[in-house]
Amino acid sequence: MVELSLLTLLNTVAADFCTHRAQGRDVIKAALIAYSNANDKYGGSSVRKVITESPGIEAAAIAVVVSKCPDKL
Repeated sequence: MVELSLLTLLNTVAADFCTHRAQGRDVIKAALIAYSNANDKYGGSSVRKVITESPGIEAAAIAVVVSKCPDKL
C-alpha cells in the first residue's frame, strides 16, 4: 500500500469541502463531512498520522481550498 501523503489528503478533503459548500452546508459541516470521507477512503489511522506529522498543515489546507474554491471560505 502506498503511504498517504499530505498533498493527497488535502486535495481529497478540499474537493469534498468545496462540493459540500456548493450544496449550501456551512464551513464546519462541510469540513467535518470531508474529513469523515477521507477517513473512510484512506483509513482513520493513516489520516491521523498525516495530520499529526505535518507541520504547517493549517496554512497548506487553506491554500488548497483557496485554489479549488476561493469563494467558499
